[in-house]
Amino acid sequence: MTNKGKKYLTKITGKQQKFIDLYTSKYGLLSARDCAIRAGYDRSSAHTRANELLDWRKNPHIVEEISNRQIANREVWLIDKEKHLANLTRIQNEARSKGQYGVAGKMEELKGKVQGFYIDRNMTLTKEVSETDLNGRLKDMFQTK
Repeated sequence: MTNKGKKYLTKITGKQQKFIDLYTSKYGLLSARDCAIRAGYDRSSAHTRANELLDWRKNPHIVEEISNRQIANREVWLIDKEKHLANLTRIQNEARSKGQYGVAGKMEELKGKVQGFYIDRNMTLTKEVSETDLNGRLKDMFQTK
């Protein structure tokens, strides 16, 4: 491939394409080095190749392709309350059908937390407190209606 005065190549090679595919599909699961190795780059230089592939000054077309794919993936990755509740319900139903009642109960608890039915309150003690003072603080924290 001729470069004709450009500082970088504009055509994406097969290895580069595989790196892009792996990096965007396994984002957060594989390191850039691991993606480079799986894409076919030599293990001894995979870290350097991965850094070069992710450097916008050396490979702006690759960085742009990765960026575009990640923007498209963000919509899929975003979680909203309805999706979250639907997923918890699906897990709960599968667990119940397998007789895993502990898992089903935990899913019910998590669904309640998502909907705001439960509030976690913690108190960290950093000095010695008398029992009466502690009881007073606990009563203040867990007021009855």
